Amino acid sequence: MEPGTLWSMGDYASNGDRWAAASRELAAETVRTGMTVLDIACGPGPFAIAAAHAGARATGLDAAPRLLEVAKQRAGDAGVAIEWIEADMTAVPLGDGAFDLVASAFGCMFAPDAEAMAAELVRLCRSGGRIAVLAWTPESAFGSMAPLVGPYLPGGGGASPVERWTRPENVKAVFAAQPVRLQFTVRTVDVVWDDLDHAVRDITENNPAWLGIRAAVAPTGRWSDLEADLRALLAARGRAEPGRFTLPVEYLETLAAKD
Repeated sequence: MEPGTLWSMGDYASNGDRWAAASRELAAETVRTGMTVLDIACGPGPFAIAAAHAGARATGLDAAPRLLEVAKQRAGDAGVAIEWIEADMTAVPLGDGAFDLVASAFGCMFAPDAEAMAAELVRLCRSGGRIAVLAWTPESAFGSMAPLVGPYLPGGGGASPVERWTRPENVKAVFAAQPVRLQFTVRTVDVVWDDLDHAVRDITENNPAWLGIRAAVAPTGRWSDLEADLRALLAARGRAEPGRFTLPVEYLETLAAKD
């Protein structure tokens, strides 16, 4: 399935809103007035919108037209001007060195060829500029979902490209051929739902990746077992509080300075 089709499934905008604070925190850390900023795999646009609020000239790029429509609407509601581009993140139709900052919050980690994706990030960044990437750590609740799902998938599912962005040693290998200096920080974002039932429904009914998983597993008759395992994972990692269920999720922040 093409990425633009996959990520237009479900309701990733409302799903991703639950961890958008991580994107806004990254913008607060990295964006300065007057910068040119590219948000790759921007989804509904939280990083691009935060960058524009901070005074940057922001561009958001995504392969999913449905998500770009949401991003455009939200930018309009926020009163910020952003250029939106529908394109594959692995082949961006923009010039070399066009941006002071190239960022991807939980997006470029899905690229099938991590080294090619890293080269594209570096190509788009000017000399002396920075690249920022966010990805869920393997130990996090979200990172633990891949090994949870694998045994249920026909053929086992295989290795996920996301793994290349989740540990410092893996990211160093991905950028090994590029003229960058890397630094890493592990951070945590609290993902909140009304209760545990709501969390399970939101993930399995709105998240495009999980819709794809359900389509693959349901014909085997094991979907209810996988859903029960997901519920157990969330219950073990999260905490029930009055009126809400909170899941702390760790992620790796990679900042790369281009020489």
